[in-house]
Amino acid sequence: MADRTYQPGGDAKAISEIAKTHFSDDYAKMFEHHGWPERGADMMRKVQARVVESYGSVRAFEAHFSKDKV
Repeated sequence: MADRTYQPGGDAKAISEIAKTHFSDDYAKMFEHHGWPERGADMMRKVQARVVESYGSVRAFEAHFSKDKV
């Protein structure tokens, strides 16, 4: 994961992949799991900020939800 290079939109794609694989492609479930207050269209506007606020970076968010995590 440390060697992953992000293209434009890469952060959003990484977050979307985690929502898909760990939260059944349901952003509301992901927001509820984290206790983030936004719902509806507000979720898409705030998701990157909430991820960074909670994990420090999108890369750390990916590492947390990595299948390889022991």
